[in-house]
Order: sequence, then C-alpha cells, then structure tokens
Amino acid sequence: MYEELSPTASLVWDQTLLAPIFEINERLLERLHAEACASLAARGHQSAAGAISVLVQALLPEWCALDAAAQRRLAQCPYLLLDAGFAEPARWQAVSSLAVHEADAPRRECADGLLDPLWLALRRRTLLLGWHLARAQPLAARVLLGMSPASAECIAARRLDELEELAEGIGHMAPRWERQPQIWRQLLRAGQAAGEQLRWTQLRGLQLLAVGADQSGAPVTPVAGTRGAGTRGATA
Repeated sequence: MYEELSPTASLVWDQTLLAPIFEINERLLERLHAEACASLAARGHQSAAGAISVLVQALLPEWCALDAAAQRRLAQCPYLLLDAGFAEPARWQAVSSLAVHEADAPRRECADGLLDPLWLALRRRTLLLGWHLARAQPLAARVLLGMSPASAECIAARRLDELEELAEGIGHMAPRWERQPQIWRQLLRAGQAAGEQLRWTQLRGLQLLAVGADQSGAPVTPVAGTRGAGTRGATA
C-alpha cells in the first residue's frame, strides 16, 4: 500500500515547478532523437553514449520519427524522464563519504565515460534540480524525481560548489526504464498521437515511478492535482 501524500501549501503544482522538468525532458528527448538519426545514418558505428544506445537501438525507427513537436508534447510529463539514481540512497551516501576523504583527489572522469559536453551538461542540470528540490521541496523531489527521503537528505547536505564534482562522479545516469523498451514504445507512440492517449500514457509513468519508489523503500503516491498540472500543455 502506498503512503498517501497530501498537497501542502508549499507544494504548488504549477508551471513554475514543472518547467525545469519539462526542459530537462525535452533536452533528453532531443539527445536521443539525434543519436537515433546519427545511428541510422552511420550503421555499424557505435555512438559515444553506449549506455543510452541500448534503448535507442531497440526502438530506432520510433526515435527517428519523434519530431520536434512530438518531443515537446512528450517532454511535458509530470516527472523526470531521466533516471539519475535518486531512488538509490546508497549511491548518494557513498558519494558523501568519498567527498569527506577525497577533498584533494584529482578530478574524476565522468562515471559513464561520457565525455560529450551536451550529456554532461544534462547531468549537471539534473543534479542541480535534484539538489534544489531536496532542500526546498522534498515532497516534489519524491513525486517528480522519484527521490527517496534518504537520498534527499544526502543530496541536500552537499554544498553548491560540490555539485560539479558530483555530476561527474555519481555513477550511471540514463533514460528512465532504459531496459524496458516496451514502456518507451508506448511513450513514443503516444507522443505522436497526443490527446488522451498521451495523457494516460504519461500518468501510467507516474504509477510506474511510484512502484519503483515503493520497491526502494520510499513509496510515492501522486498527489491531487498532478494530472492537471503535468499534462496541461500536452495537447497544445
């Protein structure tokens, strides 16, 4: 049984709260679409972001067909489409421990081996958003990012000037449900169709996010009003 989370005065489901989620989602979708098109144009060449290619190659035609308008519609999910490991407190506890003992350690290469500056910038934006919400809107961090309370505590404790190092050392970041292409197939097709199909597919994603949080020991139930706020622009 999921823990019930009621809306509070400090948590307002409006465009101000959701706008950065939409922006990161859109940048991620643009990135995956571009990778798919590049992969199609250069068959036999492995892309720089091999970890992401698992998902891209599984749905190559669908990703190539995701035009800019469909990307914008799909990006307006009321949750982050990028999985930054926010549901895994052990990851953030380990990073916090390393930060104490490796203050003078040399700069580490990005944990995924992803030297692409566009991808690294996406990681930084995601971490900055997670840090901000963990401090100012922990309930929003749970629902929108799938962040566990234990992870939120670790992330909120970091200093702003430590986020750069964290972005390169926190481990694997990938599209949410990277190893479940059937979920993405539904999302990509719904992004093309728009309307009710898109809204219900996006809401199903919220349910899956809640299930994942429940399994990690940090249950999340979408609060009242999430549907209207998260999908208001989906049919525009």
